Amino acid sequence: MKNFEFSIPTKVIFGEGKVEEVKNVVSDFGKKGLLIAARDSMRQTGILDRVIKLAEEGGVELIVSDEVDPNPCTTYIDRMVDIVKEKNCDFLIGLGGGSSMDAAKAIAFVAENGGKMEDYHPEGKRGDLEDVVNALPILAITTTAGTGSEVTMFSVITNPEKNEKPGIGHTSMYPMVSIVDPQLMVTVPKSVTASTGIDVLFHAMEAYISTVATPFTDLLAQESIRLVLENLREAMDNPKNIEVRAKMAWANTLAGVAIVQASTVGIHGMGHPIGGHTNAPHGLTMAALGKAFLKATYDSDIQRYAHVTRMLGYNCEGLTEEECAEKSSEALEAVLERFEVNISISDLGVTEDMIPQLAKDAFATMGGCMDVSLKKLTEEDAIEIYRNSLKPVKVCS
Repeated sequence: MKNFEFSIPTKVIFGEGKVEEVKNVVSDFGKKGLLIAARDSMRQTGILDRVIKLAEEGGVELIVSDEVDPNPCTTYIDRMVDIVKEKNCDFLIGLGGGSSMDAAKAIAFVAENGGKMEDYHPEGKRGDLEDVVNALPILAITTTAGTGSEVTMFSVITNPEKNEKPGIGHTSMYPMVSIVDPQLMVTVPKSVTASTGIDVLFHAMEAYISTVATPFTDLLAQESIRLVLENLREAMDNPKNIEVRAKMAWANTLAGVAIVQASTVGIHGMGHPIGGHTNAPHGLTMAALGKAFLKATYDSDIQRYAHVTRMLGYNCEGLTEEECAEKSSEALEAVLERFEVNISISDLGVTEDMIPQLAKDAFATMGGCMDVSLKKLTEEDAIEIYRNSLKPVKVCS
């Protein structure tokens, strides 16, 4: 059996109504915090006002910025860092989906380490992250079942000048406490429920087909996949079903822990540049690339890919293991059809002339993910996968 290590430094408070715990934990972070929330939605649903009130009951003053875009930019991070310093904030709260939590992490990180957000991107002057210290404490409150950011040390911030969307990771960016309350998820629209739920599926699946997967991450990934397949459709159709929302929230948290330990692979590595160039929703970039990626890489580990095929619900009876592994892309397509996200990268605004640059960006900004794919990938391989993802050509026979 493979040797491995793991740790889960974030305290997770999970369950219906657990947002109330804000008033009990927030004073541990300091006296004044900057709360980062998604644009419009948190205020419209009343969640923002509720969290502010709970923080006040806990004796904490909050400065609020509820203007985070779905793909937060370096310029926003730098502006919020200035506010943290000007207002002498002690900590950050990320309230919302991955964009809010990732932004809070990035602000907390840059505020403590100095400079600009771009400095810490892979090609920035401090991109190796070797001389960094700590981040300000972070409280994460997730309102979507997607991204897993509430339990990861990763932050994804877009550089609008370069059209790049790299991820950075440092242990100081783990939230100190995360609250996962499915009650906060019942107002999420169907389309967002689908795209974030698909992101959970890809987190889990990619953690399973990573070179650094371990028995621990396999356990988490397989359970997450099972929960998504059994519950995402119901969450889309009956959003106020709190039990189903809770199961999707748990799938998300499990997959988040899995990708910290086992990483995502080339699907995420190639998906991030699409988001950087087109501002496409993150989960949909995975959906658009997944089939072609599996078709191009299934022969790298027949046993693992065959198991992926079966986990995705495909009946491999009568097939050899290699034939079953080859069907992984077909199995994935059936899943994407079921959840109404069987799309192409053309649907996200990608044109063929963009592909060479996307492939370069994948290796330049997301090389860590590209390198842990079970098949060793080159830029030429990435170009071919992008091209095969351009049109909604069915792989199902």
